[in-house]
Formats: sequence, C-alpha cells, structure tokens
Amino acid sequence: MNERDLRYFCYLVETGNYTETAEQFHVTQPAISAALKRLETEYGTTLLTQRNHRAKLETTPAGRVLYVKATRLIKELAQVAVEVKHANDAQVRLGFSTVAGGIWLPRVVKRYLKMQLLDQVTTTVADSEQLLAELREGKLDAAVFSTLVPEHSSDLRVTTLEEHQLCLLVNRNNPLSQLETVHATDLKDVPVIARPKHSLPRTALEQWCRRGRVRPDIVYEAETNALVEGLVAQDVGVGLVIDHSVVLSASVVSIPLAPKERVDCFMQLAVRRSFLPNAKQQQCINVLKDVKED
Repeated sequence: MNERDLRYFCYLVETGNYTETAEQFHVTQPAISAALKRLETEYGTTLLTQRNHRAKLETTPAGRVLYVKATRLIKELAQVAVEVKHANDAQVRLGFSTVAGGIWLPRVVKRYLKMQLLDQVTTTVADSEQLLAELREGKLDAAVFSTLVPEHSSDLRVTTLEEHQLCLLVNRNNPLSQLETVHATDLKDVPVIARPKHSLPRTALEQWCRRGRVRPDIVYEAETNALVEGLVAQDVGVGLVIDHSVVLSASVVSIPLAPKERVDCFMQLAVRRSFLPNAKQQQCINVLKDVKED
C-alpha cells in the first residue's frame, strides 16, 4: 500500500469514473486500474465492482471501510508534511477571535515587544469557529478564542485563560444608567444595538433575553463592539458586550447583569494536540498563558 494508490482509490470512489480520475492525476487509465488491483491484492478482497464496462462503479463494504480510513490517513499525512516543514520555522502562527483579540491581543503584542519576540509571530483575527477550523487544519499553531461554555475537544489542548462577564452599555442620559445591576426584563421597549447573528455577544443577548422571556427590540446590528459603544454614546440604544472589551466614553456607563442572570464568557487558548512546537514556538505560546490584565 502506498499513498499514491490510496489517493487514486479515494478519488475513483468519489467520481466513479476511471477517465476523470486518470485526468485528475495526469496518468493513464491503466495506471488507475493497476493501483486498484494492487490494493485488492494486498487486502485480499474486492473493493469496487462493476457489472459491465458501462455500468456504474459500486463500492463494496470493504471498499467503503478503506475509503473512510484512507481519507483520514491522507489528511493526516498531509498534516505531517506541513508540521515537519514548520518544525524548523522560527515563526509561530497565532489566531485571535474578534472578541478575544480586542481584550487579549494588545497585552500580548506589548509582551512580545518587550521580549523581542514580535518578529517571530504572525497573527490572524477571525471568528472562533474559523480559528478552530484553521487550527485543526494546521494553518495555525495556537488560537485564543471565546465561548459561552468551556470548550472540550479530543484533538485540542484547551486552557481557560480568563472569565469575563457580559455587561450592558447604557448612555448616561438613559434611565437605566441609574441601576446597579440590570435584568433582562429591563429591556422591554428599549432599543437595542446588537452584534450580528451567531457572534458571541449576540448569542449571549438572545440567551439572556430568552431566560427573562423578553424579546429584544433590535434597531441596529453593529459589526464591532466599538461601533456598539459609539451608537450607545449617541443614545441610539443600549448594547450587550463583554466587560473590558471596549473603552468607555464619558457618556457611556457599563452595568453588570443581575447576579442570577449573569452570563460569562470564557477566554481560552487552544493548541493542536499533534503540534510539537520547537523551543522558540513554545516560548511564544507560553506568553499567551502568562499574560495577565495590567
């Protein structure tokens, strides 16, 4: 068995066509047939059947098992190639979610500058789902991201760095600004500036309001927490954000949620279990664990 034969076999299963498979790999049809024959000889069983040369290729139960296993193996081999090459690289590739980046990244950059490590770091900012996907694909070495529930994964080493509460931003002229804590029911008939759907603050808003049986009156969707804060400063509405994720202007106050309605955000560091960092890469990753709020 070799990787080339497995690649031919997997593509042949996916397309059901010898000609298309041969063209994909720039070889002849007999080369594809020979690869299939080698695999069937090695495993001592039939992997693909065809009633006649015009009939559709059918995958046997054994062929389906080999296809599933081979697909995973090919992906793992590709990952090995990437990581072996990256092992001699001085660079470490870090990802930060839009939420975590606003809170964590400034501290990290400051520390890297102080330790003269910044030139060894490349950073990506994206949503948490994209970061974790790129981490698993080997495009990132580590990611700092945020979730409302701690992440647990068999293929990632996850460390909780900090916990942050969500809070409500309110204009000082708004009657809600006089409250020490705010309940979801206080949002009744109050215009709300929300983050886009599926973002962490939006999910938190919907979760909080659902618990209080309140439907938020969303008047605008803001792409960033900074825009939420800016609109609150203009008294357009109120907005739910993660505490310390914005720099409050003089016209905006931050009110914590009522204790029994508290919503927490978990700032977490994830590193792929299969990643074996060299000394420089490990030093940069350790900074992510050690940086605390100034």
